[in-house]
Amino acid sequence: MSTRDPLGYYAVLELHHEASEEQIKAAYRRRAMVLHPDRNPGRDTTEQFQALNEAFEALSDSAARAKYDTPAAAPTAPAQPPPEPIKCSACGKVSAQPRVAVYRSVRSFLLVTIRKPISGVFCSECAQKKALKASATTWLLGWWGLPWGPVYSVQALLDNMFGGTHPPLENARLLAYQAYCFHALGRHDIAFAIAEDGLKFCRKIRPTSRQAALVIERDDLDRRLKSFVAQERPNAVRLKNSWKLANRFFAFHAGAMGLVAAAITLAIVNAPLYERTFPKGPMPYSSQALAAGAITAPSASVARQMPPPPVFVRPRTAPNGKPWPMVAGYLNGEPQTRAGGHSEITIDNGQNDSDVFVKLVSLSGNIARPARQIFIPANGKFTIKSIEAGRYDVRYQDLKTGTRSRSDGLTLSETADARGIRYSVMTLTLQRARNGNMAIHDLAEGEF
Repeated sequence: MSTRDPLGYYAVLELHHEASEEQIKAAYRRRAMVLHPDRNPGRDTTEQFQALNEAFEALSDSAARAKYDTPAAAPTAPAQPPPEPIKCSACGKVSAQPRVAVYRSVRSFLLVTIRKPISGVFCSECAQKKALKASATTWLLGWWGLPWGPVYSVQALLDNMFGGTHPPLENARLLAYQAYCFHALGRHDIAFAIAEDGLKFCRKIRPTSRQAALVIERDDLDRRLKSFVAQERPNAVRLKNSWKLANRFFAFHAGAMGLVAAAITLAIVNAPLYERTFPKGPMPYSSQALAAGAITAPSASVARQMPPPPVFVRPRTAPNGKPWPMVAGYLNGEPQTRAGGHSEITIDNGQNDSDVFVKLVSLSGNIARPARQIFIPANGKFTIKSIEAGRYDVRYQDLKTGTRSRSDGLTLSETADARGIRYSVMTLTLQRARNGNMAIHDLAEGEF
């Protein structure tokens, strides 16, 4: 031991004998994180941790340090054992490129999703196996919880595939100590290469303005590592990066993700095209007012073969062959059936800015047929009178867009009593917005 460091206290703290009080405290915190028995389940660091505490007690007190630094008071120090390098927490082997790595696995069940970190000090081989195991668990168990199972599973799989998380502060401390151990054991060439890796992690530390202690520790680590790598290195070597993504386990991750992406793509490509189906009326429909000459809608197989409908253009004339009326009313020449009753239905088009062609359809008998055909201009209304009792619905076409719609079924009734005949009087608002009093359904062309 040096006469300036008779008991090796400065060596234990990895400090020069001229270190300041702040540097002594920072070095103690750093070494305590590395040597604490709770953080080293794979090896016994109790003796080294006790030696660290003894050195800190001697050097943190100014009077005790002054006495220790006095050569005359230097006792004969027992020989200190060489420092023990940090080993992989999975396989127990010493590595020149250990890393503190964190991987994630996800387990889900219905509404419960659990994300579990898998962390430790690993060599590159064991780290790749841990990542693969975490991903396999996620593939099997991570998807089955809603809503977060799929989200967390994708995050974990991508994170594991690209090497997990390597906390920069913990890795800078780890590599600084590992470089010191290799240097103490005479492996100077490897020690310098490890220190260069530690410097890379040191540069990644980004403390906030409130983390003053972290700033001090980072700057101290950076200074000591730079001083170390600046020494003369007659046999300098460069370590082969064993943590690069191009490893044999990366192919398993990427292959699994690629297979799933291909399966989803094939499912989308081969999925049948969505076909919009319009709800039919409550019974077969004929656009003819009379019993003869019923017209049916094309079958589903024929409809699928038909080209898409052209852009709607308002017809120049009404179905009766004459120009569209200027005011609300029946279409001249079109039959008016079921006209022997007393009931009334008012069709209110006051909420729309488009003319409409309206049909009152009788649902009596086996085939639904139009009983009245009416034109109502935009923002207008019309009352259909003298309607016989029975079941009806109202069907209409927007003459601006061409869309066809149908109401729910309506029941009109007539009853005679001492006061006369009681009959139905209704008002239907052609409106899809709230406050409309009629449910609206889209209607196929063959149903109008």
